[in-house]
This record gives sequence, structure tokens and C-alpha cells, in this order.
Amino acid sequence: MLTAASTIACPHPPGLVQTSAVHRLTVAGAAVLTAADVVPRQVIGCVMPVAQGPPQTKTCTKVLSWTGGQAARLTVDGVPVLLDQGFEARTDGLEPAAPPAPPAASQVPKLKAAANQIRLKGE
Repeated sequence: MLTAASTIACPHPPGLVQTSAVHRLTVAGAAVLTAADVVPRQVIGCVMPVAQGPPQTKTCTKVLSWTGGQAARLTVDGVPVLLDQGFEARTDGLEPAAPPAPPAASQVPKLKAAANQIRLKGE
């Protein structure tokens, strides 16, 4: 379970989410967190540089969404508390796009050559 004492970070250390929770339900003295305690909180310290590209990148500055990872039965004022697993959170940061995957082996052109050829031709 996530609490106000938990560390929530963007993928670019030391970017930390600044949470805020004052719920009566606590674990080890720290208030539990709900999605409203995380979204749209600030991310402080993200080291992803801003670049106009290509590739374009942007520093994480706030949490945009949180899906999954919510307790089924444990709630605060009817709102599920957050669990420390099974969730996906997104920030406003922008990472470089992944390079395209290489073509499947069946799509790679095969080369043929004969001893008397100077150039190879793709098939």
C-alpha cells in the first residue's frame, strides 16, 4: 500500500512525485494515498532534458494519470487506496520514441549471387 511516506518517482531519477495526503487512515503513522493524492501532483527533479528534436523530449513536471493498482475493498471516504503494484502512471514527460523494430525474418530481402556477377541484387 502506498502512503505519504512512499517514494513515487518518474523513470528519470531523481524525479520524485510530491504527494499530499491527510487521510485518517494511516499505515505506520503515514496517511494512505488515493489517486487524487497523486494526480495531478508535481514531479520535482526529473533529469530528462528538453529537446525540440528529433527526437523531441520533455522533462516530467506533473502526473497526468494513474490506472490500476487500487485496493478492491480498502477505501478512504469511498475512494480506493493505492497499492504499490499493478498500476500504470503517466506524466507529461516525453521520451524519445523507440527505434522501429527490425523487419521480421520473412520480410528481410534475401540476396542471391552468382560467381560472374559484380553486384548483388535483392529479391
